[in-house]
Amino acid sequence: MKILLVFPRIEHGVTTVKDKKRWAAILLGYPAITLPHLAAVTPKEHDVEIINENYDDLDFNADVDLVGITCLTMTAPRVYEIADEFRKRGKTVVLGGFHPSAMPDEAIAHADSVVIGEGDISWGNAIRDFEKGRLKKFYHPEEQVDLSTIPPIRRDLIKHMPLAGGVQSTRGCPHRCEFCAITSFYEHGMRQRPVEKVVDEIEQMPNKIFILHDPHLTAYPQYARDLFKELIKRNINKGWIANGTSNVLGKVDDEFLRLARKSGCVEWFVGFESVNQAALNHIQKTHNTVKNFKKMIKRIHDYGMTIQGGIIFGFDEDTLDTFEYTLDQIKIMDMDVLEINILTPYPGTPLFERFEREGRIFTKDWSKYNQIDVVFNPKNMTPEELKEGAGYVAKEFYSIPNIIIRNLKILSTIKSPSFILPAGTNISFRKYYKNDLPM
Repeated sequence: MKILLVFPRIEHGVTTVKDKKRWAAILLGYPAITLPHLAAVTPKEHDVEIINENYDDLDFNADVDLVGITCLTMTAPRVYEIADEFRKRGKTVVLGGFHPSAMPDEAIAHADSVVIGEGDISWGNAIRDFEKGRLKKFYHPEEQVDLSTIPPIRRDLIKHMPLAGGVQSTRGCPHRCEFCAITSFYEHGMRQRPVEKVVDEIEQMPNKIFILHDPHLTAYPQYARDLFKELIKRNINKGWIANGTSNVLGKVDDEFLRLARKSGCVEWFVGFESVNQAALNHIQKTHNTVKNFKKMIKRIHDYGMTIQGGIIFGFDEDTLDTFEYTLDQIKIMDMDVLEINILTPYPGTPLFERFEREGRIFTKDWSKYNQIDVVFNPKNMTPEELKEGAGYVAKEFYSIPNIIIRNLKILSTIKSPSFILPAGTNISFRKYYKNDLPM
């Protein structure tokens, strides 16, 4: 059987490649691993092809038996278009991902089947049922996926290999932040892959830089420590970045940070979200303590690593003064890279449910659920003021002089060619926000 897996076009993002040029795919491409992973767990007797619409055109008349499409909320309109076109031609379509998992009744109107939640087992079940002519409308993760059984992703099916590769070592998150969909998607909680298998996959990937696709690598510090030691033991000479939390990175012992850097870490992404403690408490991100942010960042710098911080604007505690105040605090903290987002109430999150109850969501045009457009009525400003304020912060932080100064600091901190990753991200973010925010 011939199976086509589709990654839809993404219009917004730091790694968006709108012109499909090969050089852009290499330099800016994001190492998405969802579909290569699904291909790996597909029964081996089937032929699988992956089309990433960000780089290649779709052939709706392709000779395939089954089409699987992954879907985020912001890509849902495009995914539904793709699914409808394939179904018009008599193809069977299965949808999966965060948005169909949160809105299965909506998604099924455009598909023959919807895989809800983790698809490691459900996808294989759907394929077998399809072969028997008994495809169900919905597939749920009825059992916890044993991560020790997960095979390496099918890197041979990645046509446009970006500069950085991707790998996953853990799933889930122990926190319940109001705006985040991770805990509802990974309903079986946190799990880890065996360290040896993770490093096996890293060792085999051709990329010299990789991203750990873990929501929270630092959730279990001993596991992360074992991973670092194995990377060092095998002399894996590759730079990497991962997600961590401010509370763990601020409290772990010095050996943890030393091992992280020695194993190749060049950058930690930390979701600070706000420099207002009241806002953090309101969204249930109480493990973040604003007064400790600067000290934590300095510790990371002292060990030769950088920080990419995530900030969200639009919380109920935010006012028009928040933008200038946040910019001042970020400069004091000596942040290396800044991801600026507008609060987005994704379906499936407690935030979406609360805003629905309060009647504050004014559009369900899912293409606008991109963390750049405003889709709800903020409490202390207008939607236009929220977007303009975020654009102001982006303009100031990503001015050319500021980028030059920060990138020189990044080079002096990392002291290796891997500095190109955070330094390049500074440039990519400027391009992204210049296109999508009122800078």
